[in-house]
Amino acid sequence: MISLKRLMHVAPAALFLCVWQPSLSVLAQQSDTSFLQQAQTAIEEGRYTDAETMLQQAIAQRPDSAEAYYYLGLSLHQQFRLREAILAYRNAIRISPKYDLPYINLGLAWIEGRRLDEASKVFRQVLTLPDREESPASNHTLAHYNLAIIFKREDNPEAALKEVQAALDITPDFESAQELLQELQSPDRSKGD
Repeated sequence: MISLKRLMHVAPAALFLCVWQPSLSVLAQQSDTSFLQQAQTAIEEGRYTDAETMLQQAIAQRPDSAEAYYYLGLSLHQQFRLREAILAYRNAIRISPKYDLPYINLGLAWIEGRRLDEASKVFRQVLTLPDREESPASNHTLAHYNLAIIFKREDNPEAALKEVQAALDITPDFESAQELLQELQSPDRSKGD
């Protein structure tokens, strides 16, 4: 089952942290299955420090688990421990370079850390990976949407409009992108976030 949950907001445009739940067949192949499943549950319940502990155990058992590093990054990110989250996301990417969710969240962590150039690079990398359908938006849609947010913060409304339109070309009913488009087209739009 794959799901995307809105977990963090940056006014007025929302940022999205991706929560990927691997199928049980994928988890069954891993010795750290119970730790990952328990950590997923803890994250869903907002028990991020519990999840962190379980994920550290999963990584100790299986240091080549990109999913464990991804979830560790997510739990650290939710605790606002950005440096550690960035390291965990990078480890997930190092282990599995085509695993797109760590890229998305790494980009979001860079945005939160005001490292917009780094975030832009990461979202452009996402666009080189295969597009994956997701709800409410695909990984390419999210990359374009977040690039639009970056350009908006950099006071480059033309580039922001281009990126938000690219997001809507892929997922026309993505509400956050629709709202951002309206905001960018508003004659009295405010500069930056």
